[in-house]
Amino acid sequence: MRTSFSIAFTDDGRFRLRISGKLTGHAAREGLELLKTAVDWGRKDILIDLRETTSVDSLGIGVFDWIRGQNGDLNVSVVPPVRGVSDEELASITRTAS
Repeated sequence: MRTSFSIAFTDDGRFRLRISGKLTGHAAREGLELLKTAVDWGRKDILIDLRETTSVDSLGIGVFDWIRGQNGDLNVSVVPPVRGVSDEELASITRTAS
């Protein structure tokens, strides 16, 4: 499965990043760069939609580690994956959403 990103700005000003496929390797690096760019543009209210994400590796988990490292400066909501991720991967994602 090929990874794709969908970016939208909602009516209420929220930045929405939808990730379909694997959040691994190069794709995870690209996703983090998209997220950092949005934050550099002043977007602090962010929705990450992972419903169509099938797996996450250590680089993908690094995206959520970066979010947690922003010291509460961001308002990030995460829609968790529907299928395909392990309990360990989901635990890392869930820590970001709480």
